[in-house]
Parts: sequence; structure tokens; C-alpha cells
Amino acid sequence: MKFLKLSLAASVALGAFSTASFAQPLEDAIKGIDVSGYLRYRFNSDYYDNGGNNNSNSNNTHRWKAVADFKAPVADNVAFNLGILYNNESNNVNHGNTYPGQGSGLGSGKDGSFGVSTFNAVITPDSTATTVIIGKQRLATPVTNAGDDDRGTGILALNSDLEGFTFAAGAFDSWSIDDVHKGYDLGDNSGTSVTKPLYALAGIYGVDTAYGHFGAQLWGFYIQDAVDALGFGELSWNNATFDIALQYALAKLDNSNSSILGALHPTSNGAGTASIQGVPTNRANISEANDLFVINLGANFAQEYNVPLDVKLGWVTNFQDGTAVTLNDDGTAFKYAGALWWQNNATGISTSALLNRGVAGFGSEQEISVFYGAIGYSMVDSRLRIGLDYVWGNNETKWKGYRNSEDIDFQEITPRISWKHNKNLTISGYYAYLMTDAPNEYYTDPVTGNDRRLEDEDRQRVRVEVKYSF
Repeated sequence: MKFLKLSLAASVALGAFSTASFAQPLEDAIKGIDVSGYLRYRFNSDYYDNGGNNNSNSNNTHRWKAVADFKAPVADNVAFNLGILYNNESNNVNHGNTYPGQGSGLGSGKDGSFGVSTFNAVITPDSTATTVIIGKQRLATPVTNAGDDDRGTGILALNSDLEGFTFAAGAFDSWSIDDVHKGYDLGDNSGTSVTKPLYALAGIYGVDTAYGHFGAQLWGFYIQDAVDALGFGELSWNNATFDIALQYALAKLDNSNSSILGALHPTSNGAGTASIQGVPTNRANISEANDLFVINLGANFAQEYNVPLDVKLGWVTNFQDGTAVTLNDDGTAFKYAGALWWQNNATGISTSALLNRGVAGFGSEQEISVFYGAIGYSMVDSRLRIGLDYVWGNNETKWKGYRNSEDIDFQEITPRISWKHNKNLTISGYYAYLMTDAPNEYYTDPVTGNDRRLEDEDRQRVRVEVKYSF
């Protein structure tokens, strides 16, 4: 008998043919499976200028993202879901930097994260209006952002047996937040995750009346070695034209030596050399008591008055020592306007306990007051919308034992435009301009103990986004 030497490709091909009789036709295999998701491209151009220190910088990024969720049909009250994610967030062009032409990927470098984003079983018993999700799933809560791929592995149960009410309970032994500062191994786009258990309880109510729709929700969270207690509540009302929402979040953070927050907020006095996940620290050095209050008023005159105009006004403030009440600082619950003022170090404001910016630290007293307004007008059969956001705010931080405070005023002006080409394709963009007004005086830095001068800053961002949903 003559033996043949087969290439690897030929061997695989023959193997596929030999087992073909046991396979299903593709059409039968995918019958009944729903597929949804989107393809998105974003271009960001960021510019920073700190005139007093003669420091300026620009950075351009190209970002591609693809999400596909496959939902299998229900069989015997059980269905399975699989989500595939491609997320390239690291292609920095860096025009105008110290070393021009040298960036991370130069806009077309190696691929970023690609893999399974969700993988879970959904159980829906016939005898009750209950849904149980077991496995890897998105974290759709007021303090996380499921749209930005915040996710956890565990179990979530929802029940709606009582008319008008939905109750939820969840337990996750590991979870990931997309925008945690990279390098701390606490969950980001590199694939790492937090391994401290997260628990959640919620009650949501809604009822339609002759006077409009009334809604309420209350959430509670606990995270071992991070968050001793976190609560979020909202009261809302809306009719065909007007809406109002009152939102309040309160958090008591774990400031003990074992807190994982210490990896993000190193001690200011330099004491201790213990390492938490590779970062030297001895305690969290973050305010234990945090809260945030938001009131939002809105109106849309299109339905009742046939005027394609929408407006909203709001106020944001706090009453406790800090504002760290979320896990993701762009959690979808809070109804802000603007694009930049809570997502950089210029204003000193952040709502995330997991980011190492905008958190004043243990022994500080932070007071914020932010007013915002937004207006939008639609035309061309509501396919084209132009809008303008305006934000004015103040952030004053006082550190115990230091001679003065950090007092920053800021304004942001953000024009927006979007074009809905069809039901699937939307093209949008904005230009955000943030200006800060610092007191231009020296103060004692509580982290280093040195004197430094606060300077005015200008930050700008141009964003263009193309999104195809299916």
C-alpha cells in the first residue's frame, strides 16, 4: 500500500468531509436564532492646553467596535445567548506630540480585544413572570453602563408577578468595567476583571395614569472590600410633552487597609508599602461618604405641538464629602448634558469610585454645583438633528490640615449634529469645548505635600461617529 503525505490543510478538509453526514445544514442549525448588534466607528480628536505651564497636547484616535448578540429560541423554558465583541480602542495617531509620527498603531495597528462578551442561559418558567439569567452578562444598572460593555459573571433574577412592579436580585463573583484605569488589573478593555463579589437588589415601579406616567426605582449594591453600601433612587414623571426626574445616589466606600480601592487611590502620606494587585498602597485614601443629587427637567414639543424642538435643564450637586457613587463614570442613569466636564482631570469631578481622577481623597470635603441646559431641533422628516449643550459648574475641595482649598469654575459648550440616513445607519458628531477658571494661586498638594499652582485649562474634543445597527 502506498502511503500519501497530506498537508495539514488537506487533512482538515478530509476530516470535515468524513464527518459531514453527522452535521446539520447551516440553514437548519441557525433557524429561529435572533441576531442583533451594531458596527461602530469613532474618530476622536482631543486637544489640551494649560497656558500657565506652556503645556499643550493633541491626540487623535480611530476606534472600531462590533457587537453581535445571538439569541437561541426558547426550548422547554430555557434559551441560550451568546455575544461576540470586537473592540479596538487603542489606535492612537498622536499628531503633534513630542515624537510626531509615533503612536499606538498609528490608526491601523494590531487588533484590540476580540472574544465572547456574553454567554448565558435564560430560564423563564411558565408558572411565574420570572426570568433568571445565569452566566456572563451585561451589567445594566444605574451605576454601570451595559452599552460600554460593563459585564459580570453570575446570576440575575427578575420578577414581575406584581402588576406595575419589577424586582431584581443579582450576585456576580467577577465583573469588569470598561473604563477602569488601565494597568491596575481591575477590569478594562484588556480583558482583566474584578474578582471581588458584587451583589445587587432593585425594585422598579411604573404606572400610566390620566396625568402621565409615574415611575420610581430603588437599587442597592454591595462589593466586598470596595463598597460597603451603595444606593440609587429615582422618581420620575412624564407625559407627551414634559418630563421630570429626581435622582439621588449615596455610597459608603470601604476605606480599610484591605480595600481594593487602595490600588487606585494611593496614600498621601507615603506610609505603608503593602501591594494590592501590584500597586503600592496602604489604604484607599478615598472619601468614605459620597453622594450625588440630580434634578432634570425636559420637554419635547414634537408630538403635541408639531414643533420638532426638545430642551432640557438640570442641576447636579452633592451633600457628602465626595461624589464617587458609580462604578462607571458614564453610567446611563444620570441625565447630564455636555461631553467632557466629568471625564478628565481639569474640573476635578468624577462619579466613579474606580477611576484615579476627580476623587479628592480621605479627609477632604468636596462641594460641586453644576447647571446644564441642552436644546435640539430636528428637520428633514426628523432625520437631521442639530443641538447645543451648555454647562456651568463649580468644584471646591478642602483638605483637612492644609492651608487653602482648590476652587475651580468651568464652562462647556458642545454643539451636536446627527443624521439618520435610514433606520439602521446614523452619522453623528460634536465639538466640545471645556474652559476652566482656576484661582491662579499656589496651594498645598495633599498627595505630594508640595506647593503647586492651579492654572486655567482648555480642553477640546471633536468626535465623528458612524453607527450601523442591525
